Amino acid sequence: MAAQRGQPFDPGLTQSFAGSLRRVVNKDGSFNVRRTGGRLRNFHLYKFLIELSWPWFVAIVLGTFIVANIAFAGLYLAAGIRTLQGAEGATGLGTFLNAFFFSAQTLTTVGYGSMVPRAIGSNLIASVEALMGVMGFAFGAALVYGRFSRPTARILFSARALIAPYQGRTSLQIRVANQRSNAIVDLEATIVLMAVEGSGEGHRRTYARLELERSNIFFLPLTWTIVHPIDEGSPLHGKTAQDLADLAVEIMVLIRGFDDTFSQVVNARSSYRFDEILWGHRFLPAFRSDENGRLVLDLARIDAAEKTSTG
Repeated sequence: MAAQRGQPFDPGLTQSFAGSLRRVVNKDGSFNVRRTGGRLRNFHLYKFLIELSWPWFVAIVLGTFIVANIAFAGLYLAAGIRTLQGAEGATGLGTFLNAFFFSAQTLTTVGYGSMVPRAIGSNLIASVEALMGVMGFAFGAALVYGRFSRPTARILFSARALIAPYQGRTSLQIRVANQRSNAIVDLEATIVLMAVEGSGEGHRRTYARLELERSNIFFLPLTWTIVHPIDEGSPLHGKTAQDLADLAVEIMVLIRGFDDTFSQVVNARSSYRFDEILWGHRFLPAFRSDENGRLVLDLARIDAAEKTSTG
């Protein structure tokens, strides 16, 4: 749908493909791509753990800690519980729990002194475990620091894009806001229209970069309504909701800005399929002034919109 120097415009998502039609970009900004055929050496543990969600990260850390202590408790039992002074319990379960907690104390280098190894075998096991504990917690500290120090943009996108009135014509509008109180400056927005042509096994995806009323702003303390005027030069000119459905249209939005806190560039993206576009509506204000004249941004109103008279 657009060309540069005679070549079709492709943002890096390929044009020819076969199979069922699905969205290219998920609502959370991730690409709808599943990789197969990878090799184990391509797996990067640090990168994997850095990018995990916090609930999964905590679950993996706790799970690893418990499994490691169970394994070392088994080694102490195999070496003979009598070689671990003070670990014998009244029952088999009590003995195992004593070995487990001794393992936890050794792994974390706490060492209360109530249980101590008194043979070469148990001392060797404890030495190896102490070394693994020191190295493991160093790695864990680096992971926690990396997760906290990694800059991420918490850009909130409106749930729907709107076809709204604009200067006597219509426009495509998408509203965004910063969910955090940090300053993001020098923001730039890019909108790419993706459509599918052909049928059966001969699908071909086309791309067009939409011209914006304003593609840059200096700050984002409130909301930013990104507007694409639908004029004669727009790929959306003359299109109806059914036309967009027939073309399986998806609109990808990319936001880039400079995080003033981390002094690094941050990115955010989302997309809207043809059935996530609301026709004949316009956004309502999402901020107001309080009694002291201070602006109050209500993030819950990011999707607030009303039907227009021409809708």
